[in-house]
Amino acid sequence: MNLIQTTLLTIALCTSLQLSAQKRNWSSSADSAQQALTTQYWSTEEKYYKHNNDNNTGFDYWWNAHALDVLVDGYIRTKDPAYTARMKQLLTGMHKKNGNKWENNYYDDMEWLAIACIRAYEATKDASFKELAQELWTLIKTGWSDVHGGGIMWAKDHPNAKNSCANGPAIIIAARLYKLNKNSDDLTWAKKIYNWQQATLIDTTRGLAYDHVGNTKESAIYTYNQGTWLGGALELYTITKDKQYLQAAIRNANYVINDTQRFSPNGILKGENSGDGGLFKGIFIRYFVQLILHGKLDSYTKALYLKYLKANGESLLDKATLRPVYLFGTNWVSMPASPKQDCSIQLSGIMLLEALALLNAK
Repeated sequence: MNLIQTTLLTIALCTSLQLSAQKRNWSSSADSAQQALTTQYWSTEEKYYKHNNDNNTGFDYWWNAHALDVLVDGYIRTKDPAYTARMKQLLTGMHKKNGNKWENNYYDDMEWLAIACIRAYEATKDASFKELAQELWTLIKTGWSDVHGGGIMWAKDHPNAKNSCANGPAIIIAARLYKLNKNSDDLTWAKKIYNWQQATLIDTTRGLAYDHVGNTKESAIYTYNQGTWLGGALELYTITKDKQYLQAAIRNANYVINDTQRFSPNGILKGENSGDGGLFKGIFIRYFVQLILHGKLDSYTKALYLKYLKANGESLLDKATLRPVYLFGTNWVSMPASPKQDCSIQLSGIMLLEALALLNAK
């Protein structure tokens, strides 16, 4: 493809995204999905998001960490102080539901919250968010051990479990804290964790992250691990400008969007069930959009990535229920069987809509 063809393709696809935004209004759609998150899942009494909207009031630490992340998305987009008020309420409720402490048995749970707190600080400049992120990071680093040659363990009571979900997010935390504080130790940690994960959990041929040490089954390759692996690589690229990191992120993203069996049949991210799996696609989207924004992509690749996101957003909204207050199913290509769904699924849908609204604003 020559330069003129590439430029025309880019203009066509970007125009298509903008026209779709006019038709759909991604920002308005994100508002509706955020509203549904509040009306369907928020516990007014205990200040957290419930497990589902079908009378299961269970508390999920890591789901609520991602809820904080989507509140940050909403605040960045709208600057509505209602989002910052809800962010504060949510942290109060999470702390109480977690036994009046932040420490958790699962290192990845603390990592998701640390990432959300860093973003909350960057968006609001409220130092309390940064302080909590630092507190969590101190706890997270204690999860590193020599088992399997290094890596952060998944859980305190599973010292032999070294998982991508506990290491990819840790790279992101360390790199983003380095950007904030310029503490060289944080950058050392980011590179150390990255090097260990690359040597131990990455299929270098395809650039994919396996779930955990000892499990290379194709059925255990999940979208959220791809998202945090490419996200960590991207963070290191933006700091060091070393193209090996950018190439790792692009190789991973290209495989996910082009694999029509495991990840993207007909160009739409495949459903990964309810429960924890309901969150997986949204996490991939969160870091995929950062690659579009900050990855210094060539125009052809960027155009393909934009087209992919747009197709997913269109399919998500086409199959939403309770419109115009959007509720989603785990499968973005079919209507949910019931409006009663897990909160994790709603969060993934919001992440996609907020990503499209962000891109349109840019």
